[in-house]
Amino acid sequence: MRQDLSAAPDVVEVPAGRSRLLSRLYRDVGLAAVAAELELPAAAFEPEIGQAVERGSRYLAPRRALDLAS
Repeated sequence: MRQDLSAAPDVVEVPAGRSRLLSRLYRDVGLAAVAAELELPAAAFEPEIGQAVERGSRYLAPRRALDLAS
């Protein structure tokens, strides 16, 4: 059965409270994942990106989070 989510966009956005919180979380986790794969510490980036990598690394595997923080 096919679901057409574009027909009810308000229903999809209600759980997120129309905030940018989930968007920021996804960005932070994505940046942390890329940094982990490239084996780059958070300090290798500009301060804003480094902070995002540190925030996102909390949601990755514990070993990777510790590697990125140092």
